[in-house]
Amino acid sequence: MALKNKLGCFSFPAIILVSIIGSGFVKAFVPLSLYTTFVLILLVLSWILGSIENSGKQRFRWRYVMYSIFLLGCVSGFRYVLDQIPLSLENQSSSDISEHIYREKILKKGDSIVLLSQDRKWSDNYGNTFEGKFAVREKDYFQSKKAYWNSRQEIQKKYSWGKLYGYLATADTPKLDLILEELATIKKANQLNQFEFAEMVVTFIQDIPYSLVFESQCESPDRYEKSIRVVLERCADCCIGNIPFGIQNPVGFMGNLKGDCDTRTVIIYAILSHFGYEVAILNSDYYKHSVLGLHIPAKGLYKVQNGRRYYVWETTNKHFTIGTLPKSFGNINHWNIVLTNT
Repeated sequence: MALKNKLGCFSFPAIILVSIIGSGFVKAFVPLSLYTTFVLILLVLSWILGSIENSGKQRFRWRYVMYSIFLLGCVSGFRYVLDQIPLSLENQSSSDISEHIYREKILKKGDSIVLLSQDRKWSDNYGNTFEGKFAVREKDYFQSKKAYWNSRQEIQKKYSWGKLYGYLATADTPKLDLILEELATIKKANQLNQFEFAEMVVTFIQDIPYSLVFESQCESPDRYEKSIRVVLERCADCCIGNIPFGIQNPVGFMGNLKGDCDTRTVIIYAILSHFGYEVAILNSDYYKHSVLGLHIPAKGLYKVQNGRRYYVWETTNKHFTIGTLPKSFGNINHWNIVLTNT
C-alpha cells in the first residue's frame, strides 16, 4: 500500500522510464535488439508491480500488463507506418533506382530492416554461373548519399581522383557488409581460388548494364556529343544526374545499379581490398576512362608501380578478361595509376 501511495498515477510512466533505462544497460550484456530488450523488461516490470499493488485483487493484477500491451501495439503500428515511408534525399528521385531493385523488409535480431535488394545470376568469362541475393540497407543508401553530398565541398579542397576514390571506398565498405557476406558465401560454396574469386567479383559488376553518371542534371540525348547520345537514345533511363564529381559512391551504386567506369572501379577496388587483394585504379585523361588494376599472376597489359605489376581490367562491359582493353582504349602508355591499396 505504501508503494502505491508513493507512485500513484505515475506507476505506469515509471515502469516505462525504468524499462527504457534498463534496456540500454541489459543490451550491453544480452545479444538482443534494444527494442526486444525494452519489451521484455516492460512486461516483466508491469507484471511485478501489478502483483505487488494488487496482491489481493486478481482482476487488477494484470492491469499494467494490459497497459503495456496496448502501448506496444501503438509503438509497433507507428514503426510499421514509418517503415512504409521511403526516406527522401535532395536531388534523389524514384527514377534513379533501377527496376531490378526491389524494396523488402526483414527482421534481424528483433529489429525491422528495410533493404534495397537485387536477385542476380551471371556468368564469368569461363562459363561458370553464379547467383545470389544482394542488398544494401535503405537507410545506409540514403545516409551514405547524403554524407557524400554534404562532403563535396570539403573533398573539393583537396581534390584528386585518387583521393576521391580512396575516400569513397573507405567510407562505404562497412555499409557493403551484406554484399560482402553474400560474395563470401558464393566463394565458399564454389570453392573458388584467388583468381576465380576475383573473376567472379569483376564479372558480377561487368554484368550490370552501363549507365552515365553526371554532376549536372540528365538532359535529352540531343544535348550531348555522339558517344553519349548513342547511349541515351538506346536507353533513356541509363543516366543518373546531380551526383558529386560525376561518380557514385559504392552503396549508392548497389542501391540503384547505375554506374559508369569509375563508379565500377571504385566498388570493385573496395570489395577486393576487403578480401585482401592488391588493387589499383588506373585513369586515362587521354581516353577519359577508368579501369581496374590487379596485382595477381596473369597475362596481358599491365602498369608497374613499386615493383608490382597491376594487370588492367575493363569493368564497363561483359567479356573483358584481365589484361585486355578495348581497342579504342588500348595504348597502355595513356594510362596512369591514381590509387593503390599498398
